[in-house]
Amino acid sequence: MGKILCFGLLFVEVSIAQTSLNMEFHGNKNDHPAGVSGGIYSACWGYTAPDGREYAILGCYNGTAIIDITDSPTLVERAFIPGPPSNWHEMKAYRNIGYIVSESSDLAAGAGIQILDLSGLPNLVTLVKTYVWTDTISGIPTQYPRVHSVSVGGNYLYLNGGNYNGVRILDITDPVNPVKAGKYIGPYVHDSFIRNDTIFASAINSGGGVDIINATNKANPTRIQLLQYTGSGTHNAWTTIDRQHLVTTDEIGSTAKSLKVWNISNILAPAYVTQVLHDSAIVHNVFIKGNLAYAAWYTAGLRVVDLSNPSSPQVVGYYDTYPTNNAASYSGNWGADPFFPSGKVILSDMQTGLYVVRYTGDKRGKLVGKITNGVSGPTIQDALLHFKEPSITRWTGADGRYLFGYAPGTFNVVVEKPGFISKTIQATVRENQTDTMDVTLNSVVTDVNERLSQQPANYALHQNYPNPFNPRTTIGFELARESAAQLILYNLFGQEIRVLAQGRFSAGNHQIQVDASALPSGVYFYTIRTPEFMATRRMVLVK
Repeated sequence: MGKILCFGLLFVEVSIAQTSLNMEFHGNKNDHPAGVSGGIYSACWGYTAPDGREYAILGCYNGTAIIDITDSPTLVERAFIPGPPSNWHEMKAYRNIGYIVSESSDLAAGAGIQILDLSGLPNLVTLVKTYVWTDTISGIPTQYPRVHSVSVGGNYLYLNGGNYNGVRILDITDPVNPVKAGKYIGPYVHDSFIRNDTIFASAINSGGGVDIINATNKANPTRIQLLQYTGSGTHNAWTTIDRQHLVTTDEIGSTAKSLKVWNISNILAPAYVTQVLHDSAIVHNVFIKGNLAYAAWYTAGLRVVDLSNPSSPQVVGYYDTYPTNNAASYSGNWGADPFFPSGKVILSDMQTGLYVVRYTGDKRGKLVGKITNGVSGPTIQDALLHFKEPSITRWTGADGRYLFGYAPGTFNVVVEKPGFISKTIQATVRENQTDTMDVTLNSVVTDVNERLSQQPANYALHQNYPNPFNPRTTIGFELARESAAQLILYNLFGQEIRVLAQGRFSAGNHQIQVDASALPSGVYFYTIRTPEFMATRRMVLVK
C-alpha cells in the first residue's frame, strides 16, 4: 500500500481578466460545431510529417478531423475519418500512424482502436483497420472495444480504462498490426504517462492517486508504488525530463482541482511540493516540454507554467478559449499538444474547436538530418528516432530525412529500424539554431552474414529448432575447445532481452532450451560469444 499524504493548501494563484498573456494567436477551426446530436469536441494531438508539415488530429463527436496548421492562420482540414459517436475521442501518433480511441461500445459503428495511415498527407488519410482487444473469459472470447485514453512509450501502445480496469499493452513494432504484449490489472486507469519503462497511471476513482508501475517486462508489469493523497481524483500526470518531479491534475474528488507538483527523486516515497490553482476552474490535462508545463484548464483555457523552480511554479502565459467565465464546470479547453518543431501549440475547446497558438517565451531549436545504411549506403525510410524519452519520436520519410524541434539541451537519441542494429547517440539542440545530425545504421542481416562467414573450424552456432516456434525451442552450438561462452537473446532492434546461457562449457556440442512464454510474438536474434568466436542467427516467435 502506498503512503497516504495529507497537505494544506499552499498554492500559487493567478487571477487576471485578460483572455491571453504572452501568447500569439495562429488560428481557430470550428467545422464540426458542438451541439450536433448533443456532441462536443474532445482531445487533440499533433503529427509532424517528415517533410516538416504540421497537422492537428482533433476529436469530434462523429469522428476525427485532420487539420493542416503549417500555414496558419490558414487552417485546412485535409481529412475527416468518421467514427463511432462519442463525446470522448482520444488519440496519439506514432511514426506515420494515428491511433484513435473512444468510449463507444458500438462495434457496428467502428468502436475499438482506429488505425490511420497518415503517410499520404496532405492529400490522403486512410483508415487501415480497427483493432479490438479480446480476452478469453471462462473459455469465451470477450471483446473490449472501449478505451478512454491511449499513450505511447517506445514501440508500445498503452490502452487506458474504458471497459477494462488497468492498462493493456500492445507491441506496435509493426504499427498497423498490433500484437498483445501484456496487461496490468489494477485500479481503473484513466490515463497514463510512460517514462522509459515506468508507467505513471492516473487512477482517478475513489482516491486511487497515481499507480507507479514497472513495465520493463511487458508481459508482467508490477507495481513500484501507489501514490495516494486525500480526496484525490487524479486525471493525468507527466514527469519532468529528469524524472525528479511529477505533475498531476485533479479533475474530481474532494481535493483542490489543481495542478500539483511532487518530488519523486525517491520513487518509493513521493513527497508533495506545491500546487497551482486558478479561480474555480478545474484543471484537466498537463503536458511538459522542457521546463514548461502546458495545462489544459477547462474554463480557464491553456495555462503555461514555468517549472524551473518546482517549489515555486509560475504561470507565465495563457490563452483562454472559454472567456465567458472561470467556473468549476466541464467546458472549454480539453487538451493540448506543445511538441511541434515550429513551437506552435494546438488546443481543443469542447465548444469551439481547434485553436493554434504559440507561447512567446518558448525557446527551441531544430535538428535535421538523414539516416543511411552504412557510411555511404542508401538512405533508410521509416527509421525511428526517440528523442529524450520514448514518447517523443520522429521518423524518416522516403528520402531518409527527419526534422525535430525541441527546447534547448543535450540529450541521448535512440535511432532504430527493424533489421538494423539500433544506435544511441548524443544530440544538442541550440536555441534558435538549426543543426544537422546524420546517422548511419548497420544492417543486422549483413552483420550476421559476415559473422557466419568468419567462423573458425569446429565452432558453430546452429539454427534453433523448431523455427518458427511457440513458446519453446532449442538452440545448439559447438565449441572446438573448453572455454567461457555467453548465449544472448536480442530483439529486432539489437537490444539485449535475456542471457540464455553463460559460463564455462566443454568442447563439443551443447543444447540450450529456451522458454519464450513471457515474450511477445516477433523476430529475435541470438548471439554466442567466446574469446575466439562470435556468431548470430535469427529466430521467429509466433503465438
